[in-house]
Amino acid sequence: MKTVEGSLADCTDDRLIRAIVDGDEAAFAELYRRYKTPLYNYLLRLVHEREVAEETLQDVFVAAWEGAVRFRGEAKVSTWLFRIAHHQAVDWLRKRRPALLEKVEWLVAEDCPEEEAFRRCQVDQLCAAIDELSADHRAVLELTFLRGLSYREVALVVGCPVGTVKSRISYAKRHLNGVLKRMELD
Repeated sequence: MKTVEGSLADCTDDRLIRAIVDGDEAAFAELYRRYKTPLYNYLLRLVHEREVAEETLQDVFVAAWEGAVRFRGEAKVSTWLFRIAHHQAVDWLRKRRPALLEKVEWLVAEDCPEEEAFRRCQVDQLCAAIDELSADHRAVLELTFLRGLSYREVALVVGCPVGTVKSRISYAKRHLNGVLKRMELD
């Protein structure tokens, strides 16, 4: 097997993909190391079940290993991986669970139990509001605001035009704003 010269940690994602095409398992292990956590977190927020997220993550990387030869480099490797993850999760959602609650991690003041309780209540209300969104709307919010992808990259991941991404984000924000106002949250 051909090995990537130099340290794998210093290789670009594109070089790792080329090495994976040549059957380099160490390059694949490096790609897995780089993306397992963000992909797992994204999947978990979409499917809301740890076991499903773990199984789906493995499916994503199997698909990446098998599909590396078809990677054309038209998008970043991270966008390509998130697209695979998105499609895997959406397939599961269509088959198994139509509406799932997103979990939001919230930083709380450890030295103030009253403030922590208040913030946890706010998080619960925000989660309830997010739960009212479709998986498509949750996905574009996650990819844009938590993962920092551009609208173009989000469009590539979810497989729709940029205009649709913009409208989904706009709808999701308006919907969340209305729900939070009704709950009297800022």
